[in-house]
Amino acid sequence: MPQVKQTVLRFVLKSTANPMDIMSRFHPEGKTVLNRTEWRGKEPRSCAVTKVKSRPSSGGPLIFDVEVSYRPKGTITYVGGTKYDGWTAMMLDRMRDGVLLDGHGKPLPEGQPPVYLPFEVYSDVDFNEIDFGEFMGEFEIEGIRHVSVEDVMGQVRNSKYIDASIYSTFTAPRRHRPLVKIALSNAPSATTSDGFGTRIVNINKMTPHLQRVLIDEITALVEGFFEGRYSIKNTSTDEFVFAELDDVLVDCTPNEEGKESRFNCLNEYLPETFLEDLARQLIAAYDIDIRVVDGPKGGLLLRRIDPSRRD
Repeated sequence: MPQVKQTVLRFVLKSTANPMDIMSRFHPEGKTVLNRTEWRGKEPRSCAVTKVKSRPSSGGPLIFDVEVSYRPKGTITYVGGTKYDGWTAMMLDRMRDGVLLDGHGKPLPEGQPPVYLPFEVYSDVDFNEIDFGEFMGEFEIEGIRHVSVEDVMGQVRNSKYIDASIYSTFTAPRRHRPLVKIALSNAPSATTSDGFGTRIVNINKMTPHLQRVLIDEITALVEGFFEGRYSIKNTSTDEFVFAELDDVLVDCTPNEEGKESRFNCLNEYLPETFLEDLARQLIAAYDIDIRVVDGPKGGLLLRRIDPSRRD
């Protein structure tokens, strides 16, 4: 069955409104929303604003480039590791231990295709009531292209540089790289996401060996940050990245007494030598220079190693 073609509708909006109001217009409460009713000939819940970008301005009305992605049912895409049919999340039906289920809570018979359960994760609004600006056109999004081995080897022969090896240094940035927060609370331990896509790892404060659990979670988070899977609050220049690890842990237990959550409390729950031990562990696994940043709101200072300056 051929995949349905997805398209993008492009608009140019000129406005004197506050840029934050423009963002709220297309992403109310910071969320992606779908068209509730038919809009520009597109069926309900098939369109979402996927890009709002302002152009440089030297005065006068601001100009925004707005893109709306049309993904009808039958259009298969992925966000992170989650499969989507149109804008409906399709979650593989399986137990926590990995056993596949048949959609009715029973083990999937051998030889049967896996079952995906639909989940509607996006709310909707009436797009007909929104001013998108001037319509610039609708453009088809190119699918995955195919080439032959002969084509590839022809390009290799014509290349000025060739490196054939069983080892690889190739990496590619991820499109979906969620911010991660580790929360301490009295609720059961679980991993969820908020409305902004933040990955929240909740750890029950009474968890046995709590310190060890926190060390493992934070180590996995930093490794994910290095490998482009997760985001951490950071400050960067053209020479270094300061990863503010003290920002990742939030103690939510005071909420039960009507008090505010506690931030920047990492040192209260981890050994004094944790960051130094973590730096040693990371240097052993990754080709990078690391320094520990001491004090409140501390973390790790990261610098890539220039291969031309090796001893």
